[in-house]
Amino acid sequence: MATTCARTRGNLAASLLVSIILTPGAIPRAPAAELPRIDFEQGDDLSKYERLDWGRLEADVVPGGLDGKGHCLRLHNSTPATTCGVRLKGPVTLTKNLLLSFDYRTEIELGFEGAYLGMIFYVDGEQWFWHSDEFSAEWRHAEVSLGALPPWQEHTVRSGLVFSGIQVYGRVKDKTTTKGETNARMTVYLDNIQIDVAQRKSVLTDRERDSTANPPMFQWPRPDGARPQRLQYSLDPGFADGTTVTVDTKWNFFTPAEPLKPGCWYWRVWSSSELLEGWSDIERIEVLPEAHRFTTPPMPLESLAARPRPRLMPVARLDEPDLTDAQKAQLVKNAEKLYRQGVPEHPGVHVPGDPRWPTWIDWYGKVAGGITGGTGRRLENLGGYAMLTGDPQVTQWAKELALEACRWDPDGGSAMRYGDIGAHHLLRGLNWCYDACRDTMSAEEEKQLRETIVRRAEQFHQRLNPFRGSEANNHAWLQAFGLAESGIVLLGEHDGAAEWAEVVRQLYLGRFLSCLGRQGENNEGISYWGYGLGFVIGYADLMRTVCDIDLYQHPWLRQTARFPMYSVPPNAWAVSFADTGKPNHSVRGPAQTRWVRELALRTGDPYALWYSGEREPVDGLVPKPPTDLTPSIHYEDLGWVIFNTSLVDGLQGSTVALHSGRYFAGHQHPDQNSFVINAYGEKLAVDGGYYDWYGSPHFKAYSMTTLAHNTLLVDGAGQAVCKSGADGRIARYFDSPDYGYTIGDASDPEVYDGKLSRFDRRVLFIKPGLVVIHDLVASAAGAARYDWMLHAVAPLETDDSSKSFQVSFPKAALRGRFLTPGGVNLKVTTGFPVEPVDGYSTRPVPPEKYAPEWHLYATPGKPATEEEFLAVMQIQRLDEQPEPEALIEPLEATGGYGVRVQVGDQIHLILLREANAEGPLRCDSMETDGEVAAVEAGKDGKNLRAMAIGACKLRYKGEVLLDAGAPQDWARGGAR
Repeated sequence: MATTCARTRGNLAASLLVSIILTPGAIPRAPAAELPRIDFEQGDDLSKYERLDWGRLEADVVPGGLDGKGHCLRLHNSTPATTCGVRLKGPVTLTKNLLLSFDYRTEIELGFEGAYLGMIFYVDGEQWFWHSDEFSAEWRHAEVSLGALPPWQEHTVRSGLVFSGIQVYGRVKDKTTTKGETNARMTVYLDNIQIDVAQRKSVLTDRERDSTANPPMFQWPRPDGARPQRLQYSLDPGFADGTTVTVDTKWNFFTPAEPLKPGCWYWRVWSSSELLEGWSDIERIEVLPEAHRFTTPPMPLESLAARPRPRLMPVARLDEPDLTDAQKAQLVKNAEKLYRQGVPEHPGVHVPGDPRWPTWIDWYGKVAGGITGGTGRRLENLGGYAMLTGDPQVTQWAKELALEACRWDPDGGSAMRYGDIGAHHLLRGLNWCYDACRDTMSAEEEKQLRETIVRRAEQFHQRLNPFRGSEANNHAWLQAFGLAESGIVLLGEHDGAAEWAEVVRQLYLGRFLSCLGRQGENNEGISYWGYGLGFVIGYADLMRTVCDIDLYQHPWLRQTARFPMYSVPPNAWAVSFADTGKPNHSVRGPAQTRWVRELALRTGDPYALWYSGEREPVDGLVPKPPTDLTPSIHYEDLGWVIFNTSLVDGLQGSTVALHSGRYFAGHQHPDQNSFVINAYGEKLAVDGGYYDWYGSPHFKAYSMTTLAHNTLLVDGAGQAVCKSGADGRIARYFDSPDYGYTIGDASDPEVYDGKLSRFDRRVLFIKPGLVVIHDLVASAAGAARYDWMLHAVAPLETDDSSKSFQVSFPKAALRGRFLTPGGVNLKVTTGFPVEPVDGYSTRPVPPEKYAPEWHLYATPGKPATEEEFLAVMQIQRLDEQPEPEALIEPLEATGGYGVRVQVGDQIHLILLREANAEGPLRCDSMETDGEVAAVEAGKDGKNLRAMAIGACKLRYKGEVLLDAGAPQDWARGGAR
């Protein structure tokens, strides 16, 4: 996303580890004036700097410094390494406004890059905190307020804490997947190393965030205790009075009540504590012009705290609004079954060598998922049954099992850190039982259950406030949902409950609901759309029924029920460039109908109601088939283009989809410019591999690599995996009833780790049965080998003489031919580098569930700096009257490539401009000044339909089809 904020980007061009390690015994506890300061003006005799220890490194005092005057310390490692450092002896005791400062610059030998300048702070020789600054080849001043160090792995700063070491380091950027394997020669310059008490300075930092929500959410580290906090935000980095808003806040987060003017806002926080007083450093938040404008009232905390129990009863009644006596009796029986299952002993954390679960994933599936999560789900259901039936026996059962679950160690194997999903379900189960049984518990029972909920909820609160993760990752959504529910249940009984409830409201509005796009899309595909949406709907139902806050009016949530309609129409296979299932191409529409139905009823969407399977009115909403909706869609923020010919029945339609977009979060695949083709109930070109479990050997070796996708390898290597900034983009999109055209641009150097300077994939879809893929590729440095890949779930057949391939199924076939490069070699393999397993386990996939794949590699005869691929494919329908097989032939053309495709009596002429060509693009019967043009002619040679992209003119057999004053994307339909 483009921003207007001034960006200061580091020159991450070196590898460094500078250690300023303070060892006990050298410096007694002393006032700030006696704290160390070293400016290297005592001469070039290194023995004078007895507090410094540079080990075996080359060290000398040389002229220079930040101001170009005086002297500084120069360090150099002549033997390639990942570190280069100096040590300063001392202990340093943390006091108010204690500041570490130094000047630095670095050098590194050619061919290596660095990532950042980091700082590690040690206590008793162990790392407790971490901080970072820009890595710079120019002199730079660094300052760190030691009292403001953020928590790290549950460590927090406190007055009197003694630092036994501080490392200031930069790290070489690894050239391999093995961390720490890359070594380099480095030179590090340091000057004015000082630890002193100083008034905190508020400086403009490089920290910034794009906000897709307006108003945006401001959030900062939590203060120690109930300290006063003041937020300032302004369009002026100097915080001039006329442009600055100042707010006194109760908590460490704030969302304005009204939208802000789009643009770059600067913000800072004043805080006062026993360790720190003053304004924080200035950060920037870019409020995007297209950001969602949506807000709600704050949580009604006082009225919720006064509400009688059970507070969650409105949620429980959503599915069972009016129970008959017979239904209540059945719920009592269901409750008894749950009670008889009891609460098992918890095995604790995974211990290597435990024969019950040989590997961590075995433990995770059976313990975190089965025992922790399973117990939580049973408790939630039991609490709900107690509410709905009002039966004293059911309430007693719920209380007994909840108190039994309190025996589990909240910091042991059921803790959030060992599996947040299972811990979420356990927390929610305890919430429901507490709410259902609160008025029947003794004071001791109430205290025991409440304190357990508080301890477990605080684990989620620590993770979410302040929020540091990926807002597009559904784990954050479920963590927040459980925390909000705990807050509502404990309001009036625990001091932190109000903060839990309100911070989650602001996170959902300011971060979660707005982050995925503006059309209801989800970067993690249809399976995780449904999984994550279950938590979103749960939270939205909680807010609407209990708090009278309607999140279903949020623009993303109001539209998202149509995401399955476009990505997996009924009877069609899914388009899902992400972890989807076992295998990833196994989802068939209609999908996720439970959630689609609930969204349809909550948002009033008749099309979604129809997709969910309803054919009669429900609660006054009449289902409507999507026959009047445009069947294709471009998810602009996601970078997905999906060309559908039918949203009603995949057996009667075809789908061509392309992904080229921003990297969001973990279940998204490294598949920029990858395509998928489905048609007539068959999957013809698939997104490959299994999602057996996140991080599995198969996942790492295949499904979460470019190998599994219909895109390119460069010198045998794929795209960067799960890397922010390794983004593609949809550079062009055009759709009409007869034609679809799009361009995916994966030229960003981050995508292929600097190997490519260009990768444009041009996709022309002549509906419903012809697909043209035209790739323009350029290496960033020298000749490279390119492998064009296509994956299928049936044997791929090739013909070397015609450079053609095909894969056939009962209802459809995909037949293709490469027209360039001329010497392309076609190779087909089958199997996987590493076999998948059967879900969260180490068991092989059972034969009846195993889906083999075949892989086509099209490789030019020799490496090249620039290359173009042109593949023309027919989607051939095979039913009782099969369509004729297409005859695909090259046409002689000027300025590009010409293609002639004959399907029965229909003839398609296609022109595609080659890289860097200018002037007319023509063949013997057709001419354009555009990028791409196509004409379909009938048996008599008359034009039936045509299109052109970026064109002013198009002629066919002397007939002017297009004559425009400016370039346009144009199509004209007709009889087929």
